[in-house]
Amino acid sequence: MAAPDEGAKVAATTLTTAVTGWKESLAAKRLAIHAGTQNRQTLMAKLAALIAEVTQLEYAFAVRARLSNLEQALFLSQMVDWWTGALPQFGPIPRQITEASKKAYEHLIVTDFELRFGNEYLALAEKKIEDFGVALASKGVDGTVTLAPTIGGKPIESILSEGELRLHALALFFAEVETSGHSVVVFDDPVSSFDFNYITNFCERLRELASSHPAKQILVLTHNWEFFVQVQLTMNQGGLDGQLAVFVLEGCQLVRSYSEELRDLKDQIDSILTLQREPTASEKCDLAGLMRRLIEAVVNEHVFVNQRSNFKQKTQQISAFDKFTKVKPLLPAEATELKSLWGKLSVPVHAGQRNLYADADKAVFKTRFERICAIETAIAARA
Repeated sequence: MAAPDEGAKVAATTLTTAVTGWKESLAAKRLAIHAGTQNRQTLMAKLAALIAEVTQLEYAFAVRARLSNLEQALFLSQMVDWWTGALPQFGPIPRQITEASKKAYEHLIVTDFELRFGNEYLALAEKKIEDFGVALASKGVDGTVTLAPTIGGKPIESILSEGELRLHALALFFAEVETSGHSVVVFDDPVSSFDFNYITNFCERLRELASSHPAKQILVLTHNWEFFVQVQLTMNQGGLDGQLAVFVLEGCQLVRSYSEELRDLKDQIDSILTLQREPTASEKCDLAGLMRRLIEAVVNEHVFVNQRSNFKQKTQQISAFDKFTKVKPLLPAEATELKSLWGKLSVPVHAGQRNLYADADKAVFKTRFERICAIETAIAARA
């Protein structure tokens, strides 16, 4: 093996020196890492101690903020301890007071409501609530009591008919309205599924409500013509006709004051026909509705002497049968023409109103109006 040359010796010396330096650097870094680790542990210990001190301060701050409440709680606790020691029977007294208040609530509120509810059944059906087999089950305790209507333990909606369910709902509504502070009361088609007797009883109950609560505004909406006539007659018999306002929705567009007076109807028709322009689609619908009502009013006033039972004014109570001897019959031609005019002024089944009177301008409506008035004049002129 050949001896190393001078270059190799120099390289070996250099490498040895470098290794020695690296060892010293590694030792220094290890010493620095050890010192850093020791410092971190010291810092973490100090941080934990600081968190503990802050937590205690937060508790103290929370206690200080609620000090008055805690003092009040302590005082009440001390009072309870004192009363418990002074009066061994004090513990059950608050519970007895609570039970007594529940019974008082049930007696004053629930019993009163049950009585009013039963009276509403009697007024609307002329039968007691027990006659329907309906029982009121009281549920709930602290401050709220629910009366669940049942028949033989089963919900009433599974046993009563639709008309009986509506009667039950109206009885409940009337019972609540009697003590409510609402100034407006709305009945939306209330007599649906009712027979004649129920309709009559409802109208009479409505009259009582209007009489006993004159400050309440009562709105009644209906599609039932029999009910429409009956409620007016009942209000009139109670002397409330002066407080009754009747409105009709024509074409689901405009609510106007309802009138059966020929002069009123003619004035309303004239107010549209005298416009200095063509009537709008909405006004044409109004014209048609007013003229249909005018045809009925002409026949009722001149032929039936205002005694037609299903078209009587709200100010009229009973029929004056002696006036039927003065009935003026329509001539066949007049009857045919009025029927034809009525058809032209009526909306066919399934027909929309938007284009119904597209071909009928103001002149057409004026001609129809003049024909109705001419027939009226002819009828009135006959002895």
